[in-house]
Amino acid sequence: MNKKTPSSDLLKRYLANDCTAGEREMVDGWYKTLHLTSDEKFTEEDQELLFNRIENQISEIQPALHSKRNTFNNWWVYASGIAAMLLLSIGFLYYTSKIDSKHEITTGEHPVLITNRQKKALKYELPDHSIIWLQPEASIEHPKTFDSKTREISFSGEAFFDITKNPDQPFVIKSGKLKTVVHGTSFNIRANRNDSNYQVSVVTGSVSVSASDGGKDTGTVLLKPQQQAIFSTATNDLTLNTIKNKQTDIEPWQPVSLTFDDTRLGDIVARLQKTFRVKISLSNPAMMDCVLKVDFNNQNLPEILEMLNTLMVSTYEIEGQHIIMSGQGCGAN
Repeated sequence: MNKKTPSSDLLKRYLANDCTAGEREMVDGWYKTLHLTSDEKFTEEDQELLFNRIENQISEIQPALHSKRNTFNNWWVYASGIAAMLLLSIGFLYYTSKIDSKHEITTGEHPVLITNRQKKALKYELPDHSIIWLQPEASIEHPKTFDSKTREISFSGEAFFDITKNPDQPFVIKSGKLKTVVHGTSFNIRANRNDSNYQVSVVTGSVSVSASDGGKDTGTVLLKPQQQAIFSTATNDLTLNTIKNKQTDIEPWQPVSLTFDDTRLGDIVARLQKTFRVKISLSNPAMMDCVLKVDFNNQNLPEILEMLNTLMVSTYEIEGQHIIMSGQGCGAN
């Protein structure tokens, strides 16, 4: 264990701006050892938003942290969890300020362009507080602020959307010839540019999906939960399918509720593989026997992986249908 790591009490007081100058200097010095680099300068408004987000995330993960012999020391996990939140939140601000050398968020009248260059799902919040989980290489483009009449974005790739309901301000997603009009709902879109078929699959609420050819509307379908629209990019045909709802045949974007009480991470991973039909590997065998007590309440796979990463102070990458989790394991002193 790093002896310079601040206690959980100190970190909480640091976030609340309720510590001495010496304590603040200690936390600042510790933070510099995390080697998070960024040339971006944040405004006071950005910093306030950041710390509000960190505090909310801490309150969400605190009940899930669990102490058990041969696994985690409670205060160390809590402190590590806060450190992870600091890294995730500040990294998120940096990421949304400058995605990479080819894709930058611009200000003024220019639209915001986001491309997920990471090998993991990226959680992104729109100006209306709608949430999008972007899969690797997925892209969205949206105005810096939505106008009073409509909320419209352009999208390509695959992502799960959880849209804030607002009947007076329709949410519209354009993916090439495909247009999805949202009525406050959660759903998944798969619209990779090179795919022969695009898919829109609804989890909650309803969406209207339409296709156009040369500006002419070629058909519209209304999707309810457990329904899916298939759009052929070659023929412009739009068809409606029903999604089979099987407990052992769930897509990664579909929410599930799972409870693990003093369960090995290896067994949790096995359950997730069976539930979501994906392959999950642990790069470090020492992670297998870490014991966790955690509830996943109506959460999809990206949300579950993010929570596991917070608890384990680990990371993950997606390679096709293969997810690889990496970390040091537990029980370190």
